[in-house]
Amino acid sequence: MKIGNDYVRGGIALATVLAFWAMGKAGVNAATLTILLLVVAFVYFFTEIFPIAFTAMLVPIVLSVTGILKAKVAFSYFGEKWVLVFLFMFMVGEGLFRTGAAQKIGEAVVRIAGKDEVKLMFLIMCVTALLSGFLSNTATTVSLMPIVVAAAYASGISPKRLLLPLAWAASLGGTLTVIGTPPNGIINSVLDSLGMKPFGFFEFAKLGLPITVVGIALAITVGRKFLPSSAAEFKGDSISQVKKEDLRSDKMWLSVVIFAFTILCMMLKILPYQVAAALGAVLMVAFGCITAKEAFNSVSWTTVFLFAGMLPLSAAMKETGAAKLVGHAIVAHIHNPYLLLLGLMLVAFALGNAMSHTATTAILSPLAVSVAQTAHLNPYTFLMAIAMIANVGFWTPVSTPPNTIVFGPGEYTFMDYIKAGAVIEIALFILVFVLTPILYPIGG
Repeated sequence: MKIGNDYVRGGIALATVLAFWAMGKAGVNAATLTILLLVVAFVYFFTEIFPIAFTAMLVPIVLSVTGILKAKVAFSYFGEKWVLVFLFMFMVGEGLFRTGAAQKIGEAVVRIAGKDEVKLMFLIMCVTALLSGFLSNTATTVSLMPIVVAAAYASGISPKRLLLPLAWAASLGGTLTVIGTPPNGIINSVLDSLGMKPFGFFEFAKLGLPITVVGIALAITVGRKFLPSSAAEFKGDSISQVKKEDLRSDKMWLSVVIFAFTILCMMLKILPYQVAAALGAVLMVAFGCITAKEAFNSVSWTTVFLFAGMLPLSAAMKETGAAKLVGHAIVAHIHNPYLLLLGLMLVAFALGNAMSHTATTAILSPLAVSVAQTAHLNPYTFLMAIAMIANVGFWTPVSTPPNTIVFGPGEYTFMDYIKAGAVIEIALFILVFVLTPILYPIGG
């Protein structure tokens, strides 16, 4: 049966490329082809016919075979600034985990909180959010999960009560910095490609900090009431962990220094972001905090492929006039700027919970810029709102990597996510809609 399914998927992939090639040869307008490719990418992301990283790879392939972009342009985004930043920061973050620095922070939280559920949840979420602002939220979740589960059992609390808040905090923390989560990097990549000034390192925190504070407050009050409470067995074998005896504890201080040096180089603009991140990765390996193999294994290649694969679609949307076409179509039907913002946020909300938040941001970013420019509005307002909404997908286990990671170990159901996350995400949606135009005036 599996072989049959494989043949079907292979046939769909080949047919997709051939269909676009044929349409290109038949003289179908490049803008029309680009919009159609956007729709096909969305359908494939939503249905997960293929792994999302390889759905993304279909984009530069189709853009190349149809001649919409030259192959060297379509595939050039693997060397794009923000793709490299995330790639190397996975390695830098791994150094903190392999030397035990990140785990030490988690263990300190458990010692302070004791057996009080609210206090434990609050401290876990605060530390997780802080770490996720500077490290991979995926790595942060994986690293802290064993500690959280152990703390739950030691405190007589079901792990189900703490694992979802852990995932929420990892997503919230990603909104604090430009390197906190892939959607933030995608937003800056789109701005770079359009010749616009990117958001600063901590600029996302202007909106991300209030979201994080409110999100944590709601989680330990309203959200906690809807968390499932039945016992859950911790499936440790399914999670990549670093055993205590394998930690390079003697290099802990060194990994912290390298990490701090890397972040400072970015914050103070001593080095370009990608150079600082690459130097940090090299130093982690050179000083023995991690091995070369561990560095390569730490990279989320799905994120890299998704990032690099979808970025040329932004260029194609601009060069073919497809973005303007879509922008004009939307603006022609909605004239109120706040309704435009609300409409795009609702789309981001729906897509961000139905599929990867990274893919959602990659798809919507060029459209948001086009809509804003067509309506003579501030594109930064729309981009910031989309990034925030995509990052706080709490309703499904597929919307963010942290949500997916805790799904199995917590033995959650799909409905557990909706019940516990519904009120929080709706409240954060309203907060973003209110605050974004205040911080980034919509009139431009």
